[in-house]
Amino acid sequence: MDEEASILYQAPSGGIRRNQIIVALSSEFNRKINPLHEPSIDAIWKEKLKENPRLFNGSKFRLHLIQQKNRDMHLQIGLTGYKDFLGTNWSKNAKELLRLGKTDHGDSQGYMSNALGVGAFIHTKDGFVVFIKRSQHVGEAQGLWDVPGGHPEPEELVGTVKDPADICIDDLDPLSVVNEIFDSTLREIRDEVNVPMSSLSEPVLMGVSLNHTSAFRPSADFLVRCSLSSQEIKQLYESGGLEADESTSIKFIPVKNVKMLPESELWEQMSPSGKGCVFVYNQTTL
Repeated sequence: MDEEASILYQAPSGGIRRNQIIVALSSEFNRKINPLHEPSIDAIWKEKLKENPRLFNGSKFRLHLIQQKNRDMHLQIGLTGYKDFLGTNWSKNAKELLRLGKTDHGDSQGYMSNALGVGAFIHTKDGFVVFIKRSQHVGEAQGLWDVPGGHPEPEELVGTVKDPADICIDDLDPLSVVNEIFDSTLREIRDEVNVPMSSLSEPVLMGVSLNHTSAFRPSADFLVRCSLSSQEIKQLYESGGLEADESTSIKFIPVKNVKMLPESELWEQMSPSGKGCVFVYNQTTL
């Protein structure tokens, strides 16, 4: 694979649809607390806010475990927040936390936030895949080429909260969580690329990739087909969308060339999550 990304889960032939996902929700699937590390999470957050005042501690879903059983995919999901994500997965002590997680809980990811991301591999009507170049003020992978994506948001289900800890995971509906994971993929395309959701197909889950640069943070990678051409998408993108400030330019790669991306000059300019999505796509049979 690559030192920055790998595949955690590859969907079987045909991919995974909404009705094939079974979610178990529990606070037991939240990250474990390491009392010695907690003060550094606050310190990291304060430092990050100085660097980028736009950051906010939004609630996220935490992927604890993923298993394939027959044609269904089973997920164990807890809750976390962006502050904890930056303070664990992006901590300078992340390697030590991985080691302690394995020693203390038999799970190297035990102390990690592991906020679940989503990425979208968009097929245009005329046979291209969409990539966007991330701006310098986003939280990670600044200035790198990536697929459109972001995070499913628990607050979409419960409303705005001051602190992710204010959400009780037992109050959430598992089916609604599945829908939020899929729907967030379409929202991210709409907001980042300015493509109307009416032109997008139902997402198909291709797999889950890991970002090694953020302590193996997981991202669910989806294939989405668009009824617009690359030129139409380019015009919409350049007219600006809700999250136009999160990227600076757009690029279209022919679908037939995607398998060659890891050997291209562009590869070194791609984000780890973008690389992970390419890996998953190249192993997909849909």
